[in-house]
Amino acid sequence: MDSNFFQQSKPKVQSKVMKFLIILFTLLLLLIPIAFVSSIIDGRIDYKYEAVNSVSNIWGGEQTIYAPQLHFLSEKVQNNETLKEKKYFDLENYSADININTEIRKKGLFKIPVYTADVVLKGEFLNPDNINNKLLTFTYNVENSIGFLEEPHIDIAGIKKHTQNVYDEFILPEKYKTIPFEITYKIRGLNKLSLTAKAHKNNFNITSNWADPSFEGNFLPAERTVDNNGFTAKWSIPSISFSKISNPKITVSLLVPVDEYRMAERALKYAVLFLALTFLSYFVFEITSEESKKIHPLQYALLGISMLLFYLLLVSFSEFMPFITAYVISAFMIISLINAYTYFVITKQKNFKFTFAIYSLLVLLYVFLYILLSLQDFSLLVGSIGLFIIIALIMYSTRNVNWYSEN
Repeated sequence: MDSNFFQQSKPKVQSKVMKFLIILFTLLLLLIPIAFVSSIIDGRIDYKYEAVNSVSNIWGGEQTIYAPQLHFLSEKVQNNETLKEKKYFDLENYSADININTEIRKKGLFKIPVYTADVVLKGEFLNPDNINNKLLTFTYNVENSIGFLEEPHIDIAGIKKHTQNVYDEFILPEKYKTIPFEITYKIRGLNKLSLTAKAHKNNFNITSNWADPSFEGNFLPAERTVDNNGFTAKWSIPSISFSKISNPKITVSLLVPVDEYRMAERALKYAVLFLALTFLSYFVFEITSEESKKIHPLQYALLGISMLLFYLLLVSFSEFMPFITAYVISAFMIISLINAYTYFVITKQKNFKFTFAIYSLLVLLYVFLYILLSLQDFSLLVGSIGLFIIIALIMYSTRNVNWYSEN
């Protein structure tokens, strides 16, 4: 009797294993549409970069304000030849007061943050040799001069000028131990603004109406205040702190609070996990269903493809509405579709309990995914704990399954 039982159960066990392998193969096949969805998201990201570059070409791009320099040509005779060499004055004090006024420019579907900055640069050059009556060249520069909105106004050692170039030449009428200067102008840019620190003492002050800044570069601000009305940041940088840095700079990045494509790209990384958990739920339903309901591999494929449609809907809707709204609408559409298919097609309206279980599982998964996307810094920790709980629940729910019997 025992021999007949094992002989009968063997093909049943093999059928379970075969079905599991078929489901696994279906899951692997779905990696192809996942790659296709990923390429679509990458294409939209490239399209956005094209829009940003087109605005950058006419607005000024990411700007860097370089520290001013002052030099003169020194002549010396060597081997009966007169050689000219640039002699630079040391920049003792350098301060920058910048007010950034931001606005959003639309390019097609995309919103691009641009800014107009009121710039005031002040400082002093050391003149230990009391050099005067020489032709001095004062230079200042920015990353992209197309961003200038007006001719810079220069005041150096009391000599005031408007200049059409990023340099100016003048002669000191008298001796100065320190040569003071001041430059004011307006400049446009987008995304980022940087300043280089080259003086013995550097003090920068930046204010803006942008509420989501990111402070980057080699130095963080010594003081900063960020609220819904904007931010204020101050830097105090002595030369000793960048003695081993070739091009020290501070940078303020104007972040877009939510980049819908990056969020969708991160969400897609969990697609295989979503598919695996959902397929596992249906597989457990198959082997525990009292009606011995069988689900065809094509039905698994349809369920998987419908779940992958979530990411396309998410990207499409998020281009026209806030990300959270697009996320809720996309998740609602997919959950409704899968539950309707489960109730009317798979269970033939005979097992509302399983349909509700699938509904609960999908709701929990999409809520869990949004939490992971929102908690970027803690996504690994939360994701690991979440996966542990999911595996524990799967082990608990299958505790009574007799894998060697159909009953």
